[in-house]
Amino acid sequence: MAPLKLFYVASEVAPFAETSTVATFSQRFSSILNDRTDVDIRLTKPKYGFISERKYVLREVIRLKEMPVNFGGEDRIVSMKSAFIPETRVQIYFMEDEQYFKPLPDLIYKARNGRIFKDNDERFAFFARVALDTLKRLFWAPDVLICNDWQMSFIPRLLKEQYKDDPFYENMKTAFFLHSFDDYRMFSKNSYDKLNLTPEGKGDYLDNVKSAIENADYVVAINDEKGSLMDDLKANKEINKIFEQSEHLVVDLPKNASRSLWVDAANDIEAALRKI
Repeated sequence: MAPLKLFYVASEVAPFAETSTVATFSQRFSSILNDRTDVDIRLTKPKYGFISERKYVLREVIRLKEMPVNFGGEDRIVSMKSAFIPETRVQIYFMEDEQYFKPLPDLIYKARNGRIFKDNDERFAFFARVALDTLKRLFWAPDVLICNDWQMSFIPRLLKEQYKDDPFYENMKTAFFLHSFDDYRMFSKNSYDKLNLTPEGKGDYLDNVKSAIENADYVVAINDEKGSLMDDLKANKEINKIFEQSEHLVVDLPKNASRSLWVDAANDIEAALRKI
C-alpha cells in the first residue's frame, strides 16, 4: 500500500518557534507519524529572523531557490531551505522572506510591548500562497494538506477555488486543525484582495476560521485539558453550527499528556485523514 502523504503547514514548530500550543503539537504529532513506514509527512513554516541556520543546519534546496510567487498582483521572490526537527528525521522546509517574516521578534504575532501586528493576516495569506506553490516545484503531490489554526486558514479555500483545475492539485484534500478561537481569526478584506479571493461577508474584517471550516474536507479540533477551545467555539452559535455540520474530530490533549495519549490521538487523526 502506498504511504499516506501529508503536507503539514504551520506557523510554529518546536523548537524553532514557540509561542502557542501549535508549536508543541506540530513537533510531537509529526514525529509520531514520521516513525510509521506507511506515512510520508513533510512540514513547512516561515523562516523567522531569530531562527539560527547554523544551529539547526538549514540547507538550500536548489529547486526551491528564488521562486517567483504572485501576491497582490506582483511577483515576489522567495526561497526555501530544508532541515530536520532535532533528534528526528522529520523534514521541514523553511520559507525565507525579507519583508514579512525576517524582521519578526520571537513573539511572532506581536511586538514586545504587546501590540498586535496589524498585518498578521496579510503575512500568513502570503505564506499560504507560497506553501501551495512550493508543492509543484517539489514535484511532490500530497494526499492531504494539514492547515494549522487561523494562520493557515486561507489554504482550504485557495486550494478549492484557484488550484483544483490544475491536474497536479486536483486530488489533494485539506484538513483544518483548529487550536484556538480568538480575535486573531478576523482577517481584513485587504488580505483577500492580495490573494484575488472575493470576501464573503459584511464588514472590513471577516472570520477566516469560519471560511476554513466551510472549505476544508475535514476539521480536527485540538482541545486542551480545560476544554477551553470547545467552550469558546460553542459560545459562537453560528461557527459551532458549521463545525458540527462538518466532517470533524475532537481530540482531547491535556498539556502534560502521556506518550500513550499522544499516540492514541495520532492514531485517531491518521485514521480520519485516510478516510478522506
